[in-house]
Amino acid sequence: MFVSMGKPYEHMAYLSKDSGKIYYHSEYGDNPEELPDDIDDAIYVAIPHKRELGLGKNLALEFAYKFIKQKAELVGSIFRKKGAYSKFKNLLEQLGELDHWYQYEEETQRKYLIEWCEENEILMSYDQINGATINLVEPSKILNENERQKYLKNTDIIDWKSPLIVECSMDIMSTCRSEIDYIKKVFEYVRDEIKHSWDYKLNPVTCNASEVLKHKTGYCYAKSHLLAALLRAQKIPAGFCYQRLSLKGRGSPYSLHGLNAVYLENYGWYRIDARGNKEGVNAQFTPPEECLAVSITDKSEIDLPEIWGDPLPSVIEVLQRHKTVDEVYNNLPDIQLIQLKKSVLNDIKDKFPAYLDADEFELK
Repeated sequence: MFVSMGKPYEHMAYLSKDSGKIYYHSEYGDNPEELPDDIDDAIYVAIPHKRELGLGKNLALEFAYKFIKQKAELVGSIFRKKGAYSKFKNLLEQLGELDHWYQYEEETQRKYLIEWCEENEILMSYDQINGATINLVEPSKILNENERQKYLKNTDIIDWKSPLIVECSMDIMSTCRSEIDYIKKVFEYVRDEIKHSWDYKLNPVTCNASEVLKHKTGYCYAKSHLLAALLRAQKIPAGFCYQRLSLKGRGSPYSLHGLNAVYLENYGWYRIDARGNKEGVNAQFTPPEECLAVSITDKSEIDLPEIWGDPLPSVIEVLQRHKTVDEVYNNLPDIQLIQLKKSVLNDIKDKFPAYLDADEFELK
């Protein structure tokens, strides 16, 4: 990173809040362009040196005490001498922890830079800071405490405080090195280890998270309930999303398909689909790129944009009323395409031409 190449203030970079442009300046000369005359104005903010963010020696010591505690004193002595970072990385390589350090360093850097952007009221996404490409969540997309609690609550359906859920969560967490690692592993666990009820023709019909885990089976909706519970058990905000899909892949009948959205600190909301892979279905966890189980291909299919804090009542009603997977399949929940006035429809068609077809609506 340019600013952190030397000691603090030897190399400086200034971000214009108006244009998003970064201006570089080095005390050693050979600057690509002159700094603006109004560089001291409030519209410019100096990008911090890594030491200002606690990303230097302190971060290395923090890592040592968290993950290689038996070598923490040795790490402390290394950083009291010259050439500390090369010696520190040599030690990590010997311990097989070098890749872990790089991951930890990157995630912590992103976290602190996001906080720095919030403090300075900077809106950034997929931009360059200090010469390193990182993903920053726009402040408008950052959850406040009330919103966060909406996606963390324990309910009768998302019963993440159930001993069964807590135990499973702790077992998975014990194998993880970071929050993002945990999210990936619980997604893969629900996707691969919990069998899709219709794919495998498995009873009983499950609904609340703990019974999905107990019986290791569930429709897509039920699997999304379990995934949300396992995420919330580790204080990771998780919500519910739905798609309207063709049941046969070619026109009617249609039904809702359930999936999740998880809040990633470095990216914001990210959708994941743990319905279970099979031929033609390959859902993955690859943030920031979505890799869902199903893509919208039919003109009457649609991605519903909302992220709900609770599963839809119509979904719960179907899962709780019917006793066999066949009964559920024959009564899958759906939503009706609404009738729109022609003026409203035309406005929507202008904004979302790929999703709507006038023939699908009754024009009044």
